[in-house]
Parts: sequence; structure tokens; C-alpha cells
Amino acid sequence: MPMNKIELKVTGVRYFNTRRGLGYECKTTIPGVTIWNDGDGGPTYVDPIPSKYTNRDFHKTYFPNISHGSMQYEEALEQLINEYEGVGTNT
Repeated sequence: MPMNKIELKVTGVRYFNTRRGLGYECKTTIPGVTIWNDGDGGPTYVDPIPSKYTNRDFHKTYFPNISHGSMQYEEALEQLINEYEGVGTNT
């Protein structure tokens, strides 16, 4: 990882009920980068992208081997949440 690149990790999760399920907002170690799921059956996504990055640059920096919008991208975001919550780990 380059010296000036901040490691992307989840630092907090807020869950909320929607008319169709459970949504969440996750704060990260990168200012302005939040992981969302609106709870209405759609994908998990990152929004907004900080002004330092375009959406494409952010994705290429943090997920260079995964296609943007793919199932693997969504799984990678959800894995960050799982790591924060200790899901699937021995901690």
C-alpha cells in the first residue's frame, strides 16, 4: 500500500429500519467515504466519494482487481463490515 493511501476500514455502523428491511450506514477511516445499504433490496455501495477521488479513481485505488458494481465488489464492502463487527473471525 502506498505511503499516502489510508487503509480502508469500517469505524462505525448505524442500522435503521426501512419499509422493506434493514439498512445501514458505515463510517470508514477515509474522511467522506461511507458504505451504505438503503435496506430496500438494492446493493451495498460507497457514497459519496470524497473530492480527492473520482468514483473510478477510488475504486481503482481500493479495489483494483474487482469490477465496479459486481457482486465481488459488494462482497468486498460487506467483508469490511464483517471485520469491524467480528463476524466470521475468532475475535
